[in-house]
Amino acid sequence: MNILLPDGDLRPSTRDRQRDELIAILESEAGTPPRRRLLVPLAAVAAVVLVVALGFVLKDGHQQVASAPAIEPLSAAEKANLGQRCLVRYNLATSTGHAVLDGFRFVDPPGDAYVRTWVVGYGDGLWVNCGFNQTGVMVSGSAAAPRLGLSNEVQNGGPGSGAYVKPVARITVTPTGGGPVEAVLRNGFFYAPVKSVPASKSPTDSSRRPYVVRGYDAAGTLVYASPETEADRKAEQVACRADPTGHTYAVIGTERPLPAPKDCRPNLPWTFSG
Repeated sequence: MNILLPDGDLRPSTRDRQRDELIAILESEAGTPPRRRLLVPLAAVAAVVLVVALGFVLKDGHQQVASAPAIEPLSAAEKANLGQRCLVRYNLATSTGHAVLDGFRFVDPPGDAYVRTWVVGYGDGLWVNCGFNQTGVMVSGSAAAPRLGLSNEVQNGGPGSGAYVKPVARITVTPTGGGPVEAVLRNGFFYAPVKSVPASKSPTDSSRRPYVVRGYDAAGTLVYASPETEADRKAEQVACRADPTGHTYAVIGTERPLPAPKDCRPNLPWTFSG
């Protein structure tokens, strides 16, 4: 889904609501079930990055891993133009301290790569990334903030992108029907040039998730693997989370009340490291 927020300065409450709704929409592009999800409060939304992982045997289980293509920085004009479009999309173009922090493109990515170019922006304590296809259309994005942290060691965002925390040093992304692809890591975000895989409109417990993301530490030990089936996803969502501010959150619509923060798994510290 390609949705633009209205231009112009809005009241903070309206801006925050629209930004949160957009993040939820962008999260759904990454394979979230069609049923709309909201977090209370907005917590642990995903993020983005870029650096080639070196010094590893490129194996993911028993599958050979496709190396991520090289990357090249955007020109100053490209970075400014796409970065402004990214900030406008998140309604951060007039926010306090807003800035365009990074921008790059994959060099000779696979022909079916959904996103070719990425930019990262900042505003109002939120780091956002926006991905553009080969025709220059913004097709993906995600966000992260230190005040919220991450709910897992690796947190999926848009197709082939998201955020990660230490000690993760290598990430692979496996789209349904394809093999694992090595991600580029940078500044607390990751990017892999993978094809677009839509989520099932009528998933069952055995339905495969559109993407499986795996994170490894510097020694090559698996430290996180995302759910592979709908049943796995449901099991992972049973536990509540607590962000660094002490708020608990869960998917709206669950029957159980939110427990005390001490009874929830705390989010993991995250920050943009550039």
